[in-house]
Amino acid sequence: MGPSVEVSRDPGGIARQVVRGSAYSVAASLVTMALGFLRILLLLRFLGPEAFGVIGMAGVYAAAALQLVDWGLDQGVLHRQARDRPTLATYGWLRMGTVATAALALFLAAPILGALYPRMPELPAVLRGMSLVVLLQGLSFVQETMMSRDMRFDRRALVDVAAAATMTVVAPYLAWRGWGVWALVAEQASGIGVRALLTWGPLRMWRPHRGWDPEIARWFVRFGRPLWLSGNIQFLLERFDDFWVGTVLGQEALGLYARAFEFAQYPRRVVAGPLVLVLTPAFARLQDDRRRLSQAFYRGAYVLLRASLLLSGVMAIALPELLQLLNPRWLPMVRTFRLMLVYAMLEGWVALAGGLLVATGHPAAMGRVALARLAFFLPGVVVGAWAGGIDGVALAADGMMALSALMLYRPLRETVDFSIWPLMGGAVGALLIASTPALALEGSGIPPAPLARMAAKAAAFGTLYLLTLLLLEGRTWRPVVSSLRSHLMNRHGL
Repeated sequence: MGPSVEVSRDPGGIARQVVRGSAYSVAASLVTMALGFLRILLLLRFLGPEAFGVIGMAGVYAAAALQLVDWGLDQGVLHRQARDRPTLATYGWLRMGTVATAALALFLAAPILGALYPRMPELPAVLRGMSLVVLLQGLSFVQETMMSRDMRFDRRALVDVAAAATMTVVAPYLAWRGWGVWALVAEQASGIGVRALLTWGPLRMWRPHRGWDPEIARWFVRFGRPLWLSGNIQFLLERFDDFWVGTVLGQEALGLYARAFEFAQYPRRVVAGPLVLVLTPAFARLQDDRRRLSQAFYRGAYVLLRASLLLSGVMAIALPELLQLLNPRWLPMVRTFRLMLVYAMLEGWVALAGGLLVATGHPAAMGRVALARLAFFLPGVVVGAWAGGIDGVALAADGMMALSALMLYRPLRETVDFSIWPLMGGAVGALLIASTPALALEGSGIPPAPLARMAAKAAAFGTLYLLTLLLLEGRTWRPVVSSLRSHLMNRHGL
C-alpha cells in the first residue's frame, strides 16, 4: 500500500473532516470556475466555432466510451470503505482495465466514426488524441477515489486547481499560436496529464499490487449494474443534444450550441451549487419539523431564483458586445443563450428540489423525473433541430427543465409548504422590467463603443433589477438572508 491516512471513526473527527473538506472543495471550486471562465473567454478570442464543434463531437464519443465501461466501481469501493489488499487490487485492476478497453475501442473506432462525418476531416485524428486522454483519465480515477475514501479533500482540491491552472496556460497559448482544434485537445490532455502525474506521484494514495479476487470482481459487477443503467440514462440527458446537433447540423452549429449551453450553466455552478451543498444537510436535519423545513426550502429557493436570474440576465445582456470584442464569429450564439434563460432559472430550482426530496427520504420522485426527461428530451432535440436549428434545441432544453419543475411540484407540496407566485413572481417581474431599457440601449447602439455599451447595459440591468426587487420585496429580504447565513455558519461550525 502507498501512503494513506486512517480516517477517524469518532463522529466529531468525521464532522471536522467534513467541515474542512467542504471548505477546501468550495475554495477549489471558486478558483477552478474563475480560471475556467477566463480560459473560455481567451479561447473564444483565438478560435472559431468549428474547432469547438470538432472537439465537442470527439468529446461525445470519448465520454460514451467511458460511460459504457463504467460499472460504478468507484462508488463500490467507497461503499465498502475498502482497505484490504484483495479488494483494492481487484478494484484497481478492474478500473484500469475497463478504461484501457475504452481507450483502445475509441482509438480503433476513430476511422469508422470519421467516415460518418465527412464534413469533419480532423475528427479521426482528434479521436485518436482523445483516446490518450481517456487512458490518463482512468489512471487518475483510481487515485482520486482513494482520496475520497480517506476524505483527503485537500489533496483533491490541490489536484483540481493545478489542472485548471495548467489548462488555462496551455490551451490559450496554443490557440494563440494557431494550433486550432489541437489547442483544445491539448487543453484536455494537459489537465488530465497533470492530474495523473500528481495523483500517481507525490499525492499517490495506492500502489498496484497482486491480489485479484474473482468473487470480489463479481460483487463489483452486481453492485454496479443499477448504477450503469442510471449512468447511461444521465449520459443521454447530458450529451444527446451535442451528439444530434453535431451529427445533423454540423461542427460550427455544435460549437455555437455547446458554448451557449456552457454559459447557461454558470448560474448553477456559481449560485445553485454552493446553496445546495449548504442546504441539503439542513433539510435532512429538519425533515421531522415541517414548518422549519418549509422555511429553509422557501428561503433557499427565494435567494437561488433571484441570484440566478441576476447573473444569467447580466450575461445575456452583456454577451453581444463581449463577443463582438472577442470574436464576432461567435455572435450567432447570443439568441441561443438568451433562449436558455428559462433553463438557467429552473436548473438550480430542480437541483434544490432534488436535494430536498433525497434528504427527506423521497428519492423515487427523482427517478420518475429522470425517465420523463429522457422521454421528452430525445424527441424534443430531434424535432427542435429540424424546426429551428440550435435555437430549437435550446427550446427543447427549456422544455425539459420546465417539465422537471412541474413534475417535482406535487412531491414538493407533499413535503413542504410554499406558494409559487410569491416565490417566483417578483424575480420574473424584475427580470422583465430591467431588460427593457438594457435592450433599448442595445437596439439604439448607444454608446457606440462596444465596451462602453456593454458596461452601460449591464449596469442598467443590474441596478433596475435590484431596485425593482427592493421595491416589491424589500421587507422579506432580512429574514431570508439571516436564515441562510445561520445555515451556512452552522454547517461550518461557526
